[in-house]
Amino acid sequence: MFAASVAFAVLPVVVAVGRAINAGWTPLSDDALFPIRARDVFSYHHVPLIGLDSSVSLTTSTTLHHPGPLQFDLLAVPVKLFGGAAGTALGTGLINVAAILAIAIFTARRGGPVLGTVVMAVTAALCWTMGSESLFEPWQPLALLLPFLCFLVLAWSVSCGDVVALPVAAGVGSLVFQTHVSYALLVPVLSLWAVGGLVLRLRRDRRDDGAAWPTTWRRTVRAVTLAAAVAVLCWVQPAIDQLFGQGNFGQLLQNASPPKRTIGYGYGARIAAAVLALPPFWWRPSMNETLNPLKGWTPPSTAETVLSLTVLAAVLGACFWLAHRRRDPVMTRALGVVGVAIVAGFATAGRIPITAFGLEAHVFWWLWPLAAFGTFVVAATLLRAVARRPGASLLAAFAATVAAAVFAALAVPTMAVGSSPNGREDAIPTTRAIDRQLGRLAGRGPILVDPLLKSRLADPYGLAIIAELQRRGIPFVAKDAQLVGQLGRARQYDGHNARAELFLRVGNDPVTAPPGTPLVARHDGLDGRERREMASLQQSIVAYINDGHLHLNRRGIQALAPHGGVPPLNLTDATSLLRGGQLIDLVNHGYLDLDPGWDRRFHRYVQLAGLADIHTVELYLAALPSGGRGTAVGRSPAR
Repeated sequence: MFAASVAFAVLPVVVAVGRAINAGWTPLSDDALFPIRARDVFSYHHVPLIGLDSSVSLTTSTTLHHPGPLQFDLLAVPVKLFGGAAGTALGTGLINVAAILAIAIFTARRGGPVLGTVVMAVTAALCWTMGSESLFEPWQPLALLLPFLCFLVLAWSVSCGDVVALPVAAGVGSLVFQTHVSYALLVPVLSLWAVGGLVLRLRRDRRDDGAAWPTTWRRTVRAVTLAAAVAVLCWVQPAIDQLFGQGNFGQLLQNASPPKRTIGYGYGARIAAAVLALPPFWWRPSMNETLNPLKGWTPPSTAETVLSLTVLAAVLGACFWLAHRRRDPVMTRALGVVGVAIVAGFATAGRIPITAFGLEAHVFWWLWPLAAFGTFVVAATLLRAVARRPGASLLAAFAATVAAAVFAALAVPTMAVGSSPNGREDAIPTTRAIDRQLGRLAGRGPILVDPLLKSRLADPYGLAIIAELQRRGIPFVAKDAQLVGQLGRARQYDGHNARAELFLRVGNDPVTAPPGTPLVARHDGLDGRERREMASLQQSIVAYINDGHLHLNRRGIQALAPHGGVPPLNLTDATSLLRGGQLIDLVNHGYLDLDPGWDRRFHRYVQLAGLADIHTVELYLAALPSGGRGTAVGRSPAR
């Protein structure tokens, strides 16, 4: 049953990766940076020494990066062997599978196969909460959830005296710490707690069993030496950067104090309580809804926060008392890890900065594996207290295995977290259509790529196009400091090392390319039939509006009343309503008084207009002077 539960927990990851590769998944938006930097691991000039740019930079005067490139290193071989898209999905899936196997193995070393089945049920539930598309996505806030759950198990194992876990914890902890700064407090605090528990355990072993102490000491020395070697190997690149590069780690330390605008410990506790102590806890709806007012989420009140956290503390305290009374050091140390992690979590939550984009939900996602681990520890403590007979243990293992199977089945269907880059998978066909046309740029590099990221906020195409340029061997450079940090300092534009610049136009956005710039790639968001349908609908809707038939419903009148701060709209001017996008907003918000027939027409028009706006993409290539040289590019007239 233990082996079956492990297979069930791994199944959603395997299915998600296989489905993504088979469907031609393409990394979009920030996801596209990972195959770029993974390829750079094997390059000479572009070897990554630090991680990607951190949103913490928005609160400082310095561009800060996540501490290290270990995630790129782990993705490098799969990307080299299988390509940027398939290799990134496969590499991320392998990291998650390795984390699940380590969780199973080290939990079984602590409490046998029964606890192993329980932790696999919890792990499968976390996979279900994350959704299938998160199980192969390299975006750090999602890619670290299973590794962080693994690190919690490893910290527990080390604190119990399991020296075999030391080198594994050094590697997993380095991965988590390096890849996202939201773990900058959690990983060191848990590491200190684990090592402290190990030291206490070794002192007791030396006192209680002197005859076996020399053997124990030799095993410990070997494990510590191996852990040190793993840590040194993991941190070579950040150390090189600190000594000979931009000194990112030192800059992170200089900016370690909380920024001026943080959410504060009170609001941080309310967010933590929403995940740790209040329904729906860490179950599936929470990742999409927590901190998302569009989903109707509101933070718990102070009274709810205090009461729920008090209940949580009482449950953990009762479990600790029960484990201590039963002389069960395995679970007392697990509860200690939970307690320390929660305290460090509260400290982390209270220091989360408020950036120009407001409060971003993904910087709190470490709460989910923490809550999952706490759930497992409470369940395991109660199980070890009541399941004293072999029959009871067998029944518990069976129930946990069935639970793992159920959660695995629920996790298999496709589901993406809306705020992640994989939430824009609808843009993959358009991206692939543009990618197929980029062969026309062969021999025209180096290309300045900054304009690709200036079309509109968070469009999915710009970075994906840069990744395709790299795959095709077309060199590129950047001049924006933040983009240079993402792509590597060796790709800094110096005013002479680019022959052309590439401009991106999405939908009806204005063209930023100079007049007369030739078009080199295009994809239309609508096919011929859909364009004709949209034109017919637009013609009838224009006539309907100009004839004065368009009216607001009661909800629309209340929302757009003058005292609400929104100027009244001219509902008889079809040109202004269509050109400004106001008609689309009125339809999407449900503000119009339409009969069923016209309601269908308006919604279909809005649907087609949305497809045309999001999936119509054009690329323009403009020549740049380079050391006195100009380059003729393309023949197509500018649109």
